[in-house]
Amino acid sequence: MVDLIGDIHGHADKLEEILAIMGYVKEGGVYQHPAKRKLVFLGDYIDRGPKIRETLQIVKAMCDAGHARAIMGNHEFNAICFHTKDKERGGFYRKHTVVEIDQHIETLRQFRNYTQEWEQVYLPWFHTLPLYLEEDDFRAVHACWDDAHINWLETNTIYEFIQSQKRISEQVLAQYAAKESPVYEVLEELLKGKEFDLPAGQEFVDKDGTTRKSARIKWFQPVEDRKLHKDVFLGIGEEFGDLVLDESIHAALHRYDADKSVFFGHYWLKGKPTDALAKSICLDYSVAKDGHLVAYRLDSKEFVIV
Repeated sequence: MVDLIGDIHGHADKLEEILAIMGYVKEGGVYQHPAKRKLVFLGDYIDRGPKIRETLQIVKAMCDAGHARAIMGNHEFNAICFHTKDKERGGFYRKHTVVEIDQHIETLRQFRNYTQEWEQVYLPWFHTLPLYLEEDDFRAVHACWDDAHINWLETNTIYEFIQSQKRISEQVLAQYAAKESPVYEVLEELLKGKEFDLPAGQEFVDKDGTTRKSARIKWFQPVEDRKLHKDVFLGIGEEFGDLVLDESIHAALHRYDADKSVFFGHYWLKGKPTDALAKSICLDYSVAKDGHLVAYRLDSKEFVIV
């Protein structure tokens, strides 16, 4: 019996609320379920929200006790890169410009008086988070499931990914930062999703105020529902959203055709989820932007929303 929870982003109160609704109780300081249900967290535990440290305490304690599993989100990977020095080129594997600092600032503030805990407990734990999970009855990834990327990870054991409980090596971080290896594309797309370069003149301003000439792909949108640009591109402006999708673009976009259900977060969707029987189900409904924290009960195929 498995429950899955989408992006939390430091909203520990919402997390405790949804755990209580699903019947999890706190015993010995750790949430667990009387019926031995297990949780899967889909990444992005940090940044943005008001109780990041408390969120990490809840999630990690459940994982340590065997009541949950947690996969890596792009914010955890970004934190690894932000705090790991690049010994070859100087600086860090993630830049420390205003943009990167702004994305990470709430975590930095909330751990200001707990730097030892951050550096010795949570950052090392991030290294142990798997990039994906595959079980008999479901798959889980933070942003995008791509069989080619999964196969690449499973056949390139030189890269010390966490499937074997090893740290993400500095070799991996160096190649990721330099964009000189397939590891860059694999990590970018599993953790941040696939993007498509928009036709000339169709740039748009995203939720953070950045002008973008490429858009994240709704790879999880069923092929039969891909009619207009807004059906397949996230965040694209209204003036371009209603344009009919060109057949060449339609053919080039990634799609998910497997029978096994896949669960993911990352996309800051609005409203509430409705299709509990879909094969690809997003559980990120913008809790950090006045939206909802969303869970899914695998056995009963139903959403839990707070």
